[in-house]
Formats: sequence, structure tokens, C-alpha cells
Amino acid sequence: MKEPIEQIGTDEDRYRMLVEHVSDWIWEVDGNGIYTYASPRIQDILGYTPAEVIGKTPFYLMEESEGKRIAPIFEYHVANRLPIKSLENINLHRAGHEVILETSGSPILDEEGNCVGYRGIDRDITLRKQYERRQQQLLDIMEASPDFIATLDISGNGLYYNPAARKIMGIHEEDAIRGKSNLVWETGIIKSKGIPTAIEKGFWKGESVILDKDENEIPVSQIIVAHKSQEGVVEFLSTIAHDISERKELEKVVHYQANYDLLTDLPNRRSLHHKLAQMENLAGDRKVAVLFIDLDNFKEINDRLGHEVGDRILQKTASLLRSCAGVGDFIYRYGGDEFLLITENIDNYNDVEEKMNRIMKAFQEPFQLKGQSFQVKSSIGISVYPDDGKDMASLIQNADHAMYRVKRERKNHFTR
Repeated sequence: MKEPIEQIGTDEDRYRMLVEHVSDWIWEVDGNGIYTYASPRIQDILGYTPAEVIGKTPFYLMEESEGKRIAPIFEYHVANRLPIKSLENINLHRAGHEVILETSGSPILDEEGNCVGYRGIDRDITLRKQYERRQQQLLDIMEASPDFIATLDISGNGLYYNPAARKIMGIHEEDAIRGKSNLVWETGIIKSKGIPTAIEKGFWKGESVILDKDENEIPVSQIIVAHKSQEGVVEFLSTIAHDISERKELEKVVHYQANYDLLTDLPNRRSLHHKLAQMENLAGDRKVAVLFIDLDNFKEINDRLGHEVGDRILQKTASLLRSCAGVGDFIYRYGGDEFLLITENIDNYNDVEEKMNRIMKAFQEPFQLKGQSFQVKSSIGISVYPDDGKDMASLIQNADHAMYRVKRERKNHFTR
């Protein structure tokens, strides 16, 4: 027959075993706040043995400034025999680093009802406070950020919008909390690609546009992140969108300067090369004509009256060619006083001649500059695909040769 299991003897033994095995630090202080008991857990939390703190006050474990902050709070509770509830205080570990404790305790009363001490518990909340501090720092950053920051559910409905986002959408914080801003700002790529990709792959980033309160599109560089539970289920989404309007405007300026002639506002030779690359594979019954235009007496006017007048002549020539162009026509400043007009989808050469006659007639009208009239003449060479060349390079070269033939023979005319 087995011996009966020895029972834990007294209530005090059971209490002591319980105290010594909980993860928090249990303590008692007398009426003067001097430790009369400390459980062994203090060594794990603050690095001191119980014996090292017995006879000391809690302020022994604190910086002087923290002790001065906590002392009147403790004195108030003692004087009024009040329980201490979740009092946060900063202590110093024996190794020198800070440990944040959450203190709770109850007064110990004698038979007359006088407070003769406190019995309580300290919990180490350092990691929790550090996490809360980081969370608050992140929130402060989001609240102060000029970027559009939001959190959404997996359907795209807004859960949180920072002040910058609310300003863009023209909504109040209360409206954002009540969900009245749902889907207002989202555009096609965000709905069709951004959110689905983030849910599938964890994140999506790219350039998109968001809509402001007036439904104006704001170009942004954006990232959408899917936040998952431990089981891998997407719980919500967050997004940051940075306004790139200035960059986009700068890109437009750079693109314009690279591809357009600043004087005439016509596409330049670089832009022409892009067009030629698009038209490289000419095929089928489609006809394309290339007109190479050179001003006959431009050098004479430029030398006699100066570059300012010469520049105005070039600008007026560009305007004249624009007025003669139709659908499917592309005009370029080729260089100096040379211009190129490419006309697509013509039926036959008669269409080209008709266009040429309009241009030549327009050149008959004198240019009016600073109260003076200038008669500007032009020589134009023409080539037509596929009769005069099988590719754009050949067509331009043949139109150029035809133009020089006109200049040698009669000027102020056109020929193919």
C-alpha cells in the first residue's frame, strides 16, 4: 500500500510557495515605507536579492528625481489608507539600466484602523512601455507627416486617415472614424492592382494617382502593405502615398526640353527619331509622304535684320505650317531653317499636291513684323512611300535631295 502524499502543512507554507513562484515581485512595507518582505522574483526583475532590499525604502531603487515624484503619491495613499492601483514608476536595475514597474498594493490596517504598512505586487512593464512608446512615436510621425497615410480593411474601406490624408479628401476626423470616406480617394490601379497584389504577395508599390476632394488627380509614389495574423490571414492594409506632382512637372519640363524646339514649340529632331522608330515597319497599302521644307531667303533676312527678326520668322513659319496641317500630319523643326512634315494615310499623290499648294499659297502672304513686311519663300522636296523609299530614312533622304534640286533650279517651288 502506497504512502499518502504529504500535504503542504500550513496556509503560510502554501502562501509562501505561491508567492515565490509567480512571475511578479511580491513585497511588504511598514508604515514608514521600509521593506519588511521581498519575494525572490526581485532578483530577476531588478538584480537585487531580497536580503539586499529588506530595511530599504522603494526610493532606494529609484533615481532621486523619480523618488521625489513618487513620494507624495505614496504619502497621500498612506494618509488616506487608500489602495495603490497600477502606479507606474521607474526603477534602476542593479546593472544600471531602467526598469519600469507597475505597482499595486493594499493598506495593512491594525485593530484601530491605522495604516501600519502596505502589501503589494510589482510587475515589470518595461517591454510593454517600450512598445507603447514606439507605437506612439510612429503615430506622432504619421500625424505630422505630409504624406497620405491610411489603414484600410481588405475591401478598401478606410479605418484610419492621418491629417494630411483628411486634408486631401476634405473630411473631418469624425467622418473618417465613421467610415464616411470609404473609397472616395481610390482610383483604378489601386482597386484593380494595388490592393489585390498586396493581399496576394504581402505588398504592392508603384506610381498611381489619388483623388482629392474635388476629384483632381494627384500623382503619387505609393506602397500598400498587407498586415497578417499569426495564421497568415490578412487582417487589414496600410498605405503611404507621397505626392510627386513637382517631380512629374519637372519630368514634363525635361521631356519637353529634350523633345521640343524651344523657339518654335515644334517637336525637334530627337522627337523625330522616336516617330521614325514607330514607323520603321511601313507595310501594306498605306501611303506616307515626307515633305522637306527649307526657307530660301532666310539667311539674307537674318544677316540684314538680326537674329531677333530671324527668330520671329522661324516662329511664324512654324505657325503657318501648323495652320496647313491636318489629321495625320506631323511637323518637326529639323534644324536651322529646315522643317519636316510627315503626312500619313494619304490615298494618292494628288492629296500631297493639294497640301503642297496650300502651303505654297500660305507662303505668298507676307510676314508682318514690327511694322515691316517680309516675303519669305520656301523650297520643298517630297518623297512618298512606297514609291520613293521603303523606309523612313530613305524617304527623308530622297525628300532632302528633291528639296536641294528645287533650290538649284528655281526656288520657291516644290518637287518630288
